[in-house]
Amino acid sequence: MHRLRTLLVLLVAIWLLAPIEAQQFRTVPPYRILVTNDDGVHERALAAVAQALQAIGTPIVVAPMDNQTGKGQSIVTTEPVLRHDLKLPNGLPAIGLTTTPASTVNIAISNIVMPRPDLVVSGVNTQYNLGLSTQVAGTVGAAREAARHGIPAIAASMSGAAYPRDLVYAAEEVVWVARRVKQYGLPPNTFLNVNIPPLPPGGYKGYMITRQGQTRTGTERFVEMKHPSGRTIYWSTYDEQKSPQQPEGTDFWAVENGWVSVTPMKIDETDPSQFDTLKQIFK
Repeated sequence: MHRLRTLLVLLVAIWLLAPIEAQQFRTVPPYRILVTNDDGVHERALAAVAQALQAIGTPIVVAPMDNQTGKGQSIVTTEPVLRHDLKLPNGLPAIGLTTTPASTVNIAISNIVMPRPDLVVSGVNTQYNLGLSTQVAGTVGAAREAARHGIPAIAASMSGAAYPRDLVYAAEEVVWVARRVKQYGLPPNTFLNVNIPPLPPGGYKGYMITRQGQTRTGTERFVEMKHPSGRTIYWSTYDEQKSPQQPEGTDFWAVENGWVSVTPMKIDETDPSQFDTLKQIFK
C-alpha cells in the first residue's frame, strides 16, 4: 500500500511539473511589425509610433527617405532605389529608401524583413486621411500594398491641428488598434484606416467602426508659374478645407465628435451593384 501511494505521488508530481518544464523550453516567435510612412524616415511621428509599438512586438522601421505625400500606391519601375541605414532620434535603427511608400513596403517585405512581417503599420501621418482622400494618400497606399501581399496592415493618421501636441496619445491609440489586430487578425485582402482626432478634454470617447465619407479633406490644384529659364511650370498646392457635415457613422463624423475612427477597407474594388445593369448593356 505504501509503495502504491508513493507511485501515485510521483505520477501527480510529474503531471504538475510537465507543463512548467515544457513552458521553459518553448520559444514564442517575435511579433514583427514593419513600420513605415509617407512623410519620410526623419518624421518624428514615425519614431514615436515605432517606440510605442515595442509594447506588443518588434518594430522594424523601413520608410521613404524623403516626403512622399500624395503618392498613393504608386510604384517605381525604372529608377534605382538607394538604401540609407540610420538611427532615429530615439535611438531605434531605421532604413530609408529613395522611393514611394508602396515600393518601400514591397522592397521591405521581399528584400529586407526576413521572415516577412506579421503586421505593417503606416504612419502616424500628420494630417487626416479621411473619405475620398484615401485614394491618393501615401500612408494608405503603403497599407494597401501590404494587404495586397497578404499581410495585415494599419494606416494611421492624426489631426494636423493636434500635431505634435497629441502625438504620444495618437501613438498609443495606434498600439491599441495593433494589439487587437495581433489578437484577432484581419480577413484576407483587407486593412484598417485609422484617424485620431485632437484629444478631447475628457479623453477619446472610444473607437467607432466607420465608413468612408463621400468627400475629400481638401483641394489639390496647380499654380502656373514661370521658371527662371523662361519655361512654364506647374507647382502643386493643397488647400485644407473643412468638409461639409457628413452623416453619423462616417469617418468625418467620428473624428469631429471625439471618436477614433477605424474604417475597414478592401483592396477588391469590384462594384457588384453594377452587375445587372452592365449585363443588359453588354448583352
